[in-house]
Amino acid sequence: MARKSLNSLTALGDSETSPAPTPAPPALPAPAPEPEETAATVVAPATPRTPRTPAKKRPTSASDGGAAETAVKGVPVHLTEELNERLQAYMARKRWSHQTVLLDAIEATYTRLPALIDEATHAEEEPVERTSLFDRPARPVHTATGEARVKHTVRMTDSNRKILDDITEQLGAPSRNFLITVAYEAYLPPIEKS
Repeated sequence: MARKSLNSLTALGDSETSPAPTPAPPALPAPAPEPEETAATVVAPATPRTPRTPAKKRPTSASDGGAAETAVKGVPVHLTEELNERLQAYMARKRWSHQTVLLDAIEATYTRLPALIDEATHAEEEPVERTSLFDRPARPVHTATGEARVKHTVRMTDSNRKILDDITEQLGAPSRNFLITVAYEAYLPPIEKS
């Protein structure tokens, strides 16, 4: 491409006239490629990105057309400061994202979760034997202990969020956060104090 002089565009008050730039020869139009060549040669520009965490390959079902689902919503997770320290230490040591640790914690403790949830929800109750005569609502949600909490928002796909909600309902956990907290308590190793 020919360079053009910009002197004619600036009003610097030069009394000298610069020679007129020579016009560039007209460009010849490129011949139109045949349709077969276009389909074979069009390549999307690649954006090199390296994932920070090792991705687990999940089989795609025919119903989703094989397309990967992206994380669009955040799942709020409120952790005690002690549990947050354990989580941060584990994430730093493994170099995993919070989402990866959360999903691994649920999967690793899934078979024990019913007992863990039952133990956590009934730990403060006195065993009372009674005959159930009334249609009562479900047990109240676990009340806060008054400890300071750290809030995280974990990005998650809609399908994984729905699975978490289904597990919460199946296991009778008072809330999704309670389920996650119980899984973390069982999954995350204690911090070694030296």
